[in-house]
Amino acid sequence: MSKVSLQEILKKVDRLPELPQVAIRVSRMLEEDETTADQLASVIRVDAGFTSQVLRLCNSAAYGFTRKISTVKEAVAILGYTTLKSMVYTIMAKVALDRPVPGYSLAEGDMWYNALTCAVYAKHIGQRERLPDPEQAFTGGLLRDIGKIVLGEYVGTCYTDIEQLTVKEKIDFTEAEERILGLNHSLVGTRIAEKWNLPPLLVNVIKHHHRPIKLPPIIPPTEAKVITVVHLADCLTRMIGQGSGSDGLMYSMDTEALSRVGINATSTYLETLIGELVDLNHIIKDLADSMNIKDN
Repeated sequence: MSKVSLQEILKKVDRLPELPQVAIRVSRMLEEDETTADQLASVIRVDAGFTSQVLRLCNSAAYGFTRKISTVKEAVAILGYTTLKSMVYTIMAKVALDRPVPGYSLAEGDMWYNALTCAVYAKHIGQRERLPDPEQAFTGGLLRDIGKIVLGEYVGTCYTDIEQLTVKEKIDFTEAEERILGLNHSLVGTRIAEKWNLPPLLVNVIKHHHRPIKLPPIIPPTEAKVITVVHLADCLTRMIGQGSGSDGLMYSMDTEALSRVGINATSTYLETLIGELVDLNHIIKDLADSMNIKDN
């Protein structure tokens, strides 16, 4: 198969499901320091469907609030901006990712559940490693593989070639994608993220999460650690999570990058961490179930 042009790929971005406009507006408002809780609540209330999704997530067992949250204003006040931002991106991610991607052998719902799993794992690792804002790792985990929903159309037709190249050259799947197609799903995801005007940190997570050792020096240390935490969560999601797809075991853990940001990923550390992550799987199911309820 001939290599794919970036221009051809970008045309296919327009075919993606339309993201909730209210979610996009709220996500951008949350990036602005001067935005008030009242302003957020007034925008969210405009879209009844989006409002119900926010409230369902708030009241899911995953968040563990002791009383029912019944209004958007109350949700904003209780959640805080960082958690609300993660919730907004969760709703956006479900719209984009809850679809079959046959090129990677992902049935409907697989990619979405895999993204949610990685997000929860990344947040836990971020808390464990004392990131200033673990919610950034959550959102990065959600969106890390967004490029697969476009590149999957091409991967399926030359999957055998890509797989054979990973074995022959002992390289990761993304590198083999790039050699065969001229692009990999991380690069395609980066272009999607830029087109959607996502924050620079998320763009960098999507671009670099498979190869954090190759992060450019210009990326600040805190941001580098978020990207590397998502890398670790991605690796462990493929080991113990769900919906990894046909490429799931064709990546390696970048232990040098982990060490660079202060994560000493010894076998003892990983065994303990895996046990903690497995215990979070009921939370992932609660989150997924709360978002699968259809509005009347």
